[in-house]
Amino acid sequence: VIIFPPCSNTYDYTLPVCGEYPCYLDIPLLGIWDTVINSIIPTTIITIFSIIVLARVYIQKRRLNRANRWRRQRKMTIQLFSICILYLAANVPLNLIIFGHICGLPYHFGADVQVYANYLCYFVTLLFPFVCLSTLSEMRKKLQWKGLLLFRRSRYTATINPK
Repeated sequence: VIIFPPCSNTYDYTLPVCGEYPCYLDIPLLGIWDTVINSIIPTTIITIFSIIVLARVYIQKRRLNRANRWRRQRKMTIQLFSICILYLAANVPLNLIIFGHICGLPYHFGADVQVYANYLCYFVTLLFPFVCLSTLSEMRKKLQWKGLLLFRRSRYTATINPK
């Protein structure tokens, strides 16, 4: 679809995002196909498989007749949820707005949110390494840079001397 678009894009340079979306999204069948296949299905698959990973850990522990101590899986759970939330917070609003526009909502509905949501999707790639590093306690212990880590304990103790 993107290689051979059946239309030509028009650009309005007075808008915050000129040529905001490809012109083939105006064709209902191609627009719904592109939005569903390239945006909505991947977001849904990531959500479902994240839940399946947690359910698998729980079922495996139950099958082996071991006590399921969530404290041991806490690191995995925190990392999985933080990555999933980062991805979903950026992609779900944009997916809902675009799919609503294709299904018939007026284009002025959610136009302001859509401008910000378009750029929010790019931050997932930039923030992903920081989210991963923030969930690794070993990495926080190795890195002792001043002012870089937010959850750093102070090494100095206040002493009060009598006069």
